[in-house]
Amino acid sequence: MRILRLLVLVAALFVVPTLAHAGPIVAGDYVVLTDGPGNTGGGEFNMSVNGSATSFITFCLQKTQFISFNQPFLVGSVTNYADDVGGNDYISSQTAWLYTQARNGTLAGYSHTQTAANLLQNAFWYFENEITLTNQQIQNNAFIQAAINAKPSGIGDVRVVNLFFMNGQKAQDQLILQVPGPAALTLLVPGLAALAFMRRRRTLPQA
Repeated sequence: MRILRLLVLVAALFVVPTLAHAGPIVAGDYVVLTDGPGNTGGGEFNMSVNGSATSFITFCLQKTQFISFNQPFLVGSVTNYADDVGGNDYISSQTAWLYTQARNGTLAGYSHTQTAANLLQNAFWYFENEITLTNQQIQNNAFIQAAINAKPSGIGDVRVVNLFFMNGQKAQDQLILQVPGPAALTLLVPGLAALAFMRRRRTLPQA
């Protein structure tokens, strides 16, 4: 019975984010962006996928690319880099850490206000070498300092959606937090069930 309860709990924890985010974003999907707080020319933006009524926050990676609001963009690919004219610009661990914290609601000081959104977008651009800041500006940006102090490694579940206007023109790439889809659940639950069955067989008294 304890194993059954564990299976139900794990499955429930797995399904909740899947339903909330409608599974992984893949090439060929389309997204729509709406404006949020901030006036840097970047985020905070809100992104919905394939006409979903739900959305999540995102920020842009490139200073010299552009997007428009309330119109569809095609996902050309989902990668770990911004697709720049000069080549692939791989996202930094600091960018990934900041975005993960922001998406999870655990980024200290991030209040979804214009000031906070400006500081966070500038932090992303700084870590992606899109802008140059003075030492004083770096010191005054709490999000830059938090990412430096966190000493992150790797990028976890953070990915980049490489976007295109519907006419094929390159658009501004955006950050996403990629999540497992329903297909992964179909593998997880039978696997856990098999483990539970094997454990039960081992604990049955011998005849």
